[in-house]
Amino acid sequence: MGETNVCINCGNNFTGKYCNNCGEKRYTEKDKHVKHLFSEAFHFITHFEGTFFNTLKAIFTKPGKLSADYSLGIRKKYFKPLSFFLLLVILYLLFPVFEGLNMKLRFHETRDFYGSYATQKVNSLLQARGISHEELAALFHRKGEKISKFLLFTTIPFLGLVSWLLAYKKRKLYFDNTIFSIEIGSFFILWGFLLLPLIIILYHAITGNYFFTTESQTGLAVMVVMMLFTYLAARRFFSFSWWYGIIYSLLLCISLVIFIEYIYKFILFFIAIHLV
Repeated sequence: MGETNVCINCGNNFTGKYCNNCGEKRYTEKDKHVKHLFSEAFHFITHFEGTFFNTLKAIFTKPGKLSADYSLGIRKKYFKPLSFFLLLVILYLLFPVFEGLNMKLRFHETRDFYGSYATQKVNSLLQARGISHEELAALFHRKGEKISKFLLFTTIPFLGLVSWLLAYKKRKLYFDNTIFSIEIGSFFILWGFLLLPLIIILYHAITGNYFFTTESQTGLAVMVVMMLFTYLAARRFFSFSWWYGIIYSLLLCISLVIFIEYIYKFILFFIAIHLV
């Protein structure tokens, strides 16, 4: 039997270096040396790098494997899915190559679904503030720029619900479907807002031309690749037949488009206009 220690965090009696109740480490004088700080920093960097690139590799080389492994309990070698998604959102926030989902004020005013509400709200603000439409649009754009990125989180529980309804016979737990939705959402950000913009910029720098000349062409490219990724991931994660894999990926991607067009964009406008 080793020496019994009392955890300074929770008061539990334990033996060894770590409390078996809360996980707090028992620190000694050696742990207070300056070199220990650098040792911990080095461990964090190498661990971060390893798990981050393992996660990236799994997503791009074996779609669906990350979700399958994580649902089975194989987690140490991967970045936590939700933390990975958050990191991608932060990267998108720091390097907004595409305007992406941060639409200008005029766009919201011309929407079929909530355009009349948006116009009424804009007009009332213009009268109350006594500013021009251009000034209000600039204020709105600055507020919406950050909100639009973090609102991408709303796609996860929605896609998880849609996936659960479509794949209940294969994966009955909402948790499993949510993990899968995080992988789909992560690829959506990676491809649509980080990699594709980079490819277009590099292509333009080399040739002087653009791959796509309209936003609709760019959007189509994003969704075609998204559907292919979702199909491959769903086949691995759910063990779908090829034909149901097509149906599932088609319905999930259509659901994502509908959610973004009618729910996400309305929530974005509602929050941004109230913060102006």
